[in-house]
Amino acid sequence: MRKALLIIMALLLLTGASIVGCAAPPTKPEVGLQTPKVELARVEVAGYFPYAPPPTRVPLVLAFIFTINNSNDFKVMLEDMKFTVSFEAAPGEYFALITPMVYENMYIPPKTTNQLRVVAVLDSAVAPGTLALTSGHRLLALGLKPPDVVKTWWENIGDFAFGIKVTEGTASFTSDQGSTLATFEGQFPKK
Repeated sequence: MRKALLIIMALLLLTGASIVGCAAPPTKPEVGLQTPKVELARVEVAGYFPYAPPPTRVPLVLAFIFTINNSNDFKVMLEDMKFTVSFEAAPGEYFALITPMVYENMYIPPKTTNQLRVVAVLDSAVAPGTLALTSGHRLLALGLKPPDVVKTWWENIGDFAFGIKVTEGTASFTSDQGSTLATFEGQFPKK
């Protein structure tokens, strides 16, 4: 009985090996997914209202335009993206204000660059509290007060008289070849 079982197992193993050996080779080699490149192209003022002192709430609407380059030989899909926006309050001193999150399904054809516009709204009544809570000690060390800094930003945004940074950026992509996560950062105006 054991001998018959061993013979049957050997025949099954040989049959499986011969089937695998006869399989056709893949028609094209497996290509890995290269991570698309995300870059901040520019920042635009999408909506502006003159600054007014508290308790008035004044929105500041900014558009962040990103270029997304797909260097792969196949399409990829952007699934989501997030980044932190920081404004310059003193030379070289940036303060985080908002983290926009985008859930945008965008296909990028092979060897192509697309643009994505992300609109973010800041609030003049919320920004001083955000600054005081997250960076109050840094502002005080620089001799700055959150309400004064916010007023300066709102009044000078049209000239881009201060730097704007995008940091901690991540964008997730998927394709038939797998998925990947791109990281990015940028500055505007570019220096």
